[in-house]
Amino acid sequence: MEVFHDISPNKKIAIALGYFDGIHIGHKKIISTLVQQAKSKNIKSAIITFENNPADYFSEEPTPNIQTYKDRQIILEALGVDYLYELDFEKYKDLSAHDYLQNVLIKNFEPEYIIVGYNHTFGKDRGGSPALLKEFAAKYNYECHVVPEQKYQNKEEVSSTLIRKRIKHGHLNAIRALLGRHFSVRNSVIKGAGMAKALGYPTANLIWPASMAKLPYGVYFGYVQANSKMSPALISWGTKPTLSNGKNEILEAHLYDFCENLYGKIIKVIFVKKLRDEENFGNIRVLKTQLQKDYEAFKKWAKLAK
Repeated sequence: MEVFHDISPNKKIAIALGYFDGIHIGHKKIISTLVQQAKSKNIKSAIITFENNPADYFSEEPTPNIQTYKDRQIILEALGVDYLYELDFEKYKDLSAHDYLQNVLIKNFEPEYIIVGYNHTFGKDRGGSPALLKEFAAKYNYECHVVPEQKYQNKEEVSSTLIRKRIKHGHLNAIRALLGRHFSVRNSVIKGAGMAKALGYPTANLIWPASMAKLPYGVYFGYVQANSKMSPALISWGTKPTLSNGKNEILEAHLYDFCENLYGKIIKVIFVKKLRDEENFGNIRVLKTQLQKDYEAFKKWAKLAK
């Protein structure tokens, strides 16, 4: 998959529009339709999206992302997309919907096929809609397909907003169902204070990406993907209140049966099951006793998970 950060014309292709935060099961329906249609027409497929979340321009608070931009690229490539355009929203936010359609999409791509979700909006003040795309399909000689609303458990609309809510409350099973995969965090491994190692549980330490939605603090079972290798991991996420002043967040992953040095390397921490909430145990002795219990429970899980 080729990735572009500015317009580089590719004519006569199939395109899908959207921010695709999380690439949840609704997004995957859009993308699979895009790829299938492109293959049937023997043309290339492209996602036209943005580096920065357009929602941030309509809200006083930044919208936390469900995945890193790198993960978005990796998933889209795995789904068979040929081109990914991650544009700067600032450059296009003041274009009317028709101007954006005519002078950006049609001029640069001459799309044969455009696909969007049922609630997609675009252009200044979100003036563009699927209805507008269908209205101009004949004039600009493209087919337009609108993917209908997807439901979770036949009740809730599948959306990035719903997933952020589930992340906030730590509903890992629901998150997995909505994403079609486990929730994960990717970042580079940093040097920690060494306390976990001193207590007998050496860990890979990461900073939770500032742009990402956060799970509740606690201890989790999951995996770490490092150097294309997947290893079970006992994951601690929080502020380590027993050992520190409880102000600095840190993500720690103890890898089961893994000895490689990961400092400076980018790894992915995958959350599968929550063991317990974060607690302040008052002193190191009580903490160490609890860590032993956590580790014994984790070992049993890891043997089944491998």
